[in-house]
Amino acid sequence: MVLSTHSLEASSKHKMITASTFQDIQAALSKLHAGSVIFIDVDDTLITPVSKVFRAGSPHRFLIDDLKKNREQYANFETILSHWRLQRKTSLILQEWPELIHILKKNYLVYALTKMETGAIGDIPSMENWRYEELKDKGILFTPSFVETIEKTLIVEPSKPYSASFYKGIFITGSFNKSDVIRVYLKAEKPTQIVLIDDRPEYLEDVMQECVRQSFPFIGILFKGIEQIEGVPDSHVAEFQKRSLFDHAHWFEDEEAERLVSQEE
Repeated sequence: MVLSTHSLEASSKHKMITASTFQDIQAALSKLHAGSVIFIDVDDTLITPVSKVFRAGSPHRFLIDDLKKNREQYANFETILSHWRLQRKTSLILQEWPELIHILKKNYLVYALTKMETGAIGDIPSMENWRYEELKDKGILFTPSFVETIEKTLIVEPSKPYSASFYKGIFITGSFNKSDVIRVYLKAEKPTQIVLIDDRPEYLEDVMQECVRQSFPFIGILFKGIEQIEGVPDSHVAEFQKRSLFDHAHWFEDEEAERLVSQEE
């Protein structure tokens, strides 16, 4: 497979690469500057829910995004969200991710950069520790430290419900954008190049614009590995899963949901 590479700016210092396979990722990272720092998104880049509800071709793929956008409609929003995170099963999108990250850490600083809530959410006392343990269970560990003068909480604004934070190699955006986290990082560190691997083009664009503004070389890798995972949910089963989650804060995986739906028929 040939990498699709195109410049998003007149300057060759800032570019975007599209990758779908392990070989694509290897090729994209093969000629990084010494002193580069690599940030890797988590959801739908490193890991993804096993349920077909969240496959690339599913009309329900953005179920949780929609829940977050309409959180004011649910008095128990944080309970629903935390139960989904605790009850859903996930799998690696690339089985090679743990070993690749381990190898990259020998030559570069490698961090996770994940867009999600921080602090206590529903039945999860610490989203930071929950995310760390989730990735650790998959064999994924990032560069554990950041500048000692930077506290765990990176950005706090009274008008924002969730602060941005850093925990054991994982930068979490809270209510902020990924570019906000990169801005704080660049106040403390001066890498030769910023690399971001993410499945969302809008997040890559967001970070790239910050790097352009600060004249930092940037490589954005748009990772489409999620599109290589086949599966389309049964519409009746998916509606049952959604209804159970939103009405009762309980997530059923596909096989159990299919069994319960068949009993209702």
